[in-house]
Amino acid sequence: MNSLFDENEEKELIDEYPDIPYELALRVYTSRLIGKDSNLVLHGGGNTSVKLKVKNILGDDQDVLFIKGSGHDLETIGPEGFCGLDLNFLQRLKGLENIADEEMENQLLVHKIDAKSPDPSVETLLHAFLPHKYVDHTHADNILTLTNRKNGEDIIKKALGSKVGVLPYKMPGLPLAKVVARIYEQRPDLEAIVIINHGIFTFHNDAKKSYELMREYVNRAEQFINSNIDAGKKEDDGSVINENQVHKTAKVAQTIRGACAHNDKEGRLRRFYTHINNSPEIIKASFSKHAREICKSGVLTPDHVTRTKNTAVYIDHIPEDNKELQEIVKESVKAYIDSYDIYFDEQVSARGIEVEKLDPFPRVFLVAGIGLVTLGFSRKSARVAADIFEHNIFAKLKASAMGDYLPVSDSHVFDLEYWSLQQKKIQVDSVLPLQGQVALVTGAAGAIGFGIADRLIAAGAISVISDIDEPTLKKVHAILTQRYGQGCVESIAFDVTDFPSVEKAIEEVSVRVGGIDILVPNAGIAHVATIENLEPEKLNQAIAVNLIGTFNTIKASIPVFRRQGTGGNVVVISSKNVFDPGAAFGAYSASKAGAHQISRIAALELAEIEVRVNMINPDAVFGDKEVSSKLWDLIGPDRMKSRGLDPEGLKEYYRKRNLLKVSVSAEHVGNAVVFFASEQTPTTGATLPVDGGVPAASPR
Repeated sequence: MNSLFDENEEKELIDEYPDIPYELALRVYTSRLIGKDSNLVLHGGGNTSVKLKVKNILGDDQDVLFIKGSGHDLETIGPEGFCGLDLNFLQRLKGLENIADEEMENQLLVHKIDAKSPDPSVETLLHAFLPHKYVDHTHADNILTLTNRKNGEDIIKKALGSKVGVLPYKMPGLPLAKVVARIYEQRPDLEAIVIINHGIFTFHNDAKKSYELMREYVNRAEQFINSNIDAGKKEDDGSVINENQVHKTAKVAQTIRGACAHNDKEGRLRRFYTHINNSPEIIKASFSKHAREICKSGVLTPDHVTRTKNTAVYIDHIPEDNKELQEIVKESVKAYIDSYDIYFDEQVSARGIEVEKLDPFPRVFLVAGIGLVTLGFSRKSARVAADIFEHNIFAKLKASAMGDYLPVSDSHVFDLEYWSLQQKKIQVDSVLPLQGQVALVTGAAGAIGFGIADRLIAAGAISVISDIDEPTLKKVHAILTQRYGQGCVESIAFDVTDFPSVEKAIEEVSVRVGGIDILVPNAGIAHVATIENLEPEKLNQAIAVNLIGTFNTIKASIPVFRRQGTGGNVVVISSKNVFDPGAAFGAYSASKAGAHQISRIAALELAEIEVRVNMINPDAVFGDKEVSSKLWDLIGPDRMKSRGLDPEGLKEYYRKRNLLKVSVSAEHVGNAVVFFASEQTPTTGATLPVDGGVPAASPR
């Protein structure tokens, strides 16, 4: 772990922020160096600070502590990610015996020098009480590997040397800050302080030196670990991994996701997204003889508990039979919930307090041969849980190889898990109508598919868009990503007429995000010809895409709905032509009618597993400059020629044809999909026209 400090990079970053003090810009640079190393901090963990004088509004010099804002990520932090506070006032708090959490939070907030700055780190007082200009704090894996052992204090002293102070675990806040200040006052030669089960602080009046002390002591810990691992206790290579794990991984993700879906206190069904980590190292760890104990033994530091819960679920084999797999997963989840309930009741009883229990569902599964399957109400939270637990796994394996691993006490874990200030660090995921759901939209490279995907994302779902037109699919993906951000949309190209291709695509979707809750068969093609002139192969092609394609996607999704066991919605994009066909449009109208009929049958058959199947009949959706309608690109010239109209005239013709005299947009169709998918009414087997009112096309 060599120093990453680079004077050229330092200068570039400082030049990037000419309007802020040099010391703060330097603080940003070394903070990012720490954040780059996932062995030091992960996803908003750790904190850094700098003390300096700034001019206040009156022109007076004011001593200010700039500390990382709570939850901000050190790897990407900028000056705006730091909170400035009145340092002199903070230091006066050292004279208090204690302070309630709410009052401490209040005092920190009212003594910010900029009301718009982020909330300060919960470690603020510790940084304020140390006299050094720069203070760095991390939850370094190697440090925690040593502290989380029997006689951890002695081991740390032996590994890191005499200039490191060691303290037992204590919650962040005034008491911990006072103890740290006291030990430094007694030992001004100290270069670092380690808190058992919590991490390491380094400090210096030089930013580079404080950062390099962090690297040095973490490096010493690593060297000590490597020199003390019993070679005889190293793990073997584990079992042989099958090359094709996609099918099993998809099944496991779907089953786990379904088993952990639950109603919240408002009665809403909350679904999770999943994240898979199946790196060779994780697969190897999943076969380890220590794997079960790794899952049971708790987090490296209580700071991790809000991301991963304290323990994980271990599943030691994956049966081929779906029902057997569901039973194993459900029993494992039930056992986890029962254990969590006992933990909660014991901790609440011991404290004599009343507190609202958080959801008791696991966030991490370690599955033999599959790897880590983690859950989150957002994709980001699922990924964060995976990253953190990966580091927990390897640290525990190292500790086991040295002889033992001592878990953090349940009492310490509970204090952090239910600490209001810690909970505020976790972003609250908004509960939109389709939050937590995954929607697969076929034919998404056309106007209607694009509009549907857009409305589904706006309603909270992840949209997985698909088409065989890969260039346009990439364009749609880019537009939606720019509009809604990374992670809201996935794309996958496949041919709906090829059932194995559809199955494979749905498995891939499940590996990426966990499963499917909303299926929107929308892919379709049109062909203009009278029956007399209709070539059989063109009819067969329309049937293959419009009818067989709809059948294939519905059929392939049914096993997913069954494994998840949480119901779902199939919303088929049918056509006004089902009820009101047009001359020379037989291939399209007949194949769409067939798709409509197979969908009605699906509604009859899938009701028993609470999957609703409904149809939408759009008409005259032309699209726009961003994404045009492929159907109208094909049939538009013929329709214009027959009516003597230009493109705008054709749109106006169809607008005036409907009762409401409105233009029908792709977003209108998307809104109808959201209506069905959000289950605002108990409806299945229904047909909803989205056509402005075409009397001849009314369902009857």
